[in-house]
Amino acid sequence: MKFKKQVAIEATVGIFAFAIIAVLFALTTYLSEEMLFRKYTYLDVVFESVSGLRVGDEVNARGVVIGKVKGLWLEPDGVHVQARLDVPVELREGYRIEVATGSVLGGRYLSVDLGDPAAPRLSLDAPLRGSASAELMDTATKTVQDIQAALNDGVLADLKAAMAQIRKITESLGEGNGTLSRLLNDDQLYGDVQQIAANVRTISDAIAKGEGTIGKLVMDDEVYGQLQQVAANLGDISGRLAKGEGTMGRLLSEDDQVYRDLAATVAQVRTLAESVGRGEGTLGKLLADEGVYREFQALLREGRATVDDMRETSPVTTFTSIFFGAF
Repeated sequence: MKFKKQVAIEATVGIFAFAIIAVLFALTTYLSEEMLFRKYTYLDVVFESVSGLRVGDEVNARGVVIGKVKGLWLEPDGVHVQARLDVPVELREGYRIEVATGSVLGGRYLSVDLGDPAAPRLSLDAPLRGSASAELMDTATKTVQDIQAALNDGVLADLKAAMAQIRKITESLGEGNGTLSRLLNDDQLYGDVQQIAANVRTISDAIAKGEGTIGKLVMDDEVYGQLQQVAANLGDISGRLAKGEGTMGRLLSEDDQVYRDLAATVAQVRTLAESVGRGEGTLGKLLADEGVYREFQALLREGRATVDDMRETSPVTTFTSIFFGAF
């Protein structure tokens, strides 16, 4: 009986120990991300430098995680990186494998460019040559340094040019050249400016007191009322024009009878002018016929001669009238 009890205890302890070992094995397998009885593909890549790449970092192709870095070791030909591929891939000629920077804050991963799909396929059994990668921080730092240098050069050049301009201006002011220098150095001009300022102050005071035409316009309520009345009258006139009232309103209204009458009158005047220009009618003959013009000139000459004769015989006629009147 005692023997059976001892066997049971030992069996229980054995089973418990076996369970613990199984759990530890499963946990180790899970943590190492290794799966039993699964065939993995491994890459052996040789680099000059891995720039801080660590075991457990991701292997990335076209933005997709395809594996993990499982080993790093040094060899005479460089640093060997063993990458386990969870997803089978095919490398072709023109491939590129490099250590890339995950972010500005740090972190590395193995970036795989599979190459040209039309190129021949490569074997993964032999070691592959990794490509040198440009460090993100180094590149960013260099870019910032270049920008700072360019800015510094530009700022220094602009500062030098500005200082030269300021020196030139101060020298010109010291020599009394230019309007600003005269304003600063000429007492008479300064007095004129003071006088102008005083006049402006006097004018502004007069306006504030309502003196003068502008002052009345600004301060006098009666003038303001008159302006309002003028504005109202103008508004009334414009309203009447819009309604077509009055001669001007009729000319501007939609009813074009006045416009047609005016156009007919203008047409008649044009016809009359053309008729006169052609020498038609009495007025046309007077203006266009040279014979009538000469006869008119002769008539004027005869009339002038008659007037002259009457003027010469007027004393004789007067004397005769007086002489015979006496008898």
